Amino acid sequence: MDGSDGRQAATAPTRSWPLLGTLTLLVAVNVLNNAAAPALYVLWACVAIVGLVLLARADGLRRQDWGFGPVTGRAARAAAALAGVTATAMLVGTQLAGFATAYEDERVAGMGAGEVAFVVLVRVPVGTALLEEVAFRGVLLAMLTRRYGTAWGIAGSSVAFGAWHLLPSLDLAAGNAAIGSALGTHHLAAAVIGMVAAGLAGAFLCLLRIRYDHLIAPLALHVTTNSAAYLLAWLMVSS
Repeated sequence: MDGSDGRQAATAPTRSWPLLGTLTLLVAVNVLNNAAAPALYVLWACVAIVGLVLLARADGLRRQDWGFGPVTGRAARAAAALAGVTATAMLVGTQLAGFATAYEDERVAGMGAGEVAFVVLVRVPVGTALLEEVAFRGVLLAMLTRRYGTAWGIAGSSVAFGAWHLLPSLDLAAGNAAIGSALGTHHLAAAVIGMVAAGLAGAFLCLLRIRYDHLIAPLALHVTTNSAAYLLAWLMVSS
């Protein structure tokens, strides 16, 4: 992705079906993961990642176009710094009265240590973070940028990322103590807030992807944030 002129150097694609196929695949996987067959969450993620790579190739994208080229030292250092700072900030947050309730998620209550380890080490890194980074900061961002430029690529990817969180956000008010206290039974309001927050986060992750010319930086931040949230929530609910 060439950030100097807002477009990739490659010729703009003439076929629309890879982009439409990408959006269709993401809708299908979202429904499978959150409604139809959530028990196979990681499997659907792996299938989707393969499908996304094939669609990227069909669109004429190279690995480096969607953020999977060689990792530079600069990108690796940024990823390590983002992970370290995020983990430290989240750990400190559990000790602050004003932030501690944000970690109290009843959805992790009753989980055993083995189940939490699977979530933190496999489900989140592969089923959530890797899939979402390849999809939204990788393939979709690259496809949209080639067609419409960087600004529209970021906007489109971020809006899609927000919409991706509609179904999982419906349970926010019921599962999280802080959100439930603020919104009560207004699940739709919680879902809208979750979608907007996800969209804004998606835009920031797009900027990281572009700045470091690789998915490793947004992926490191994404994995650390989600895995640490699960682990800290489990520790607080279990204590």
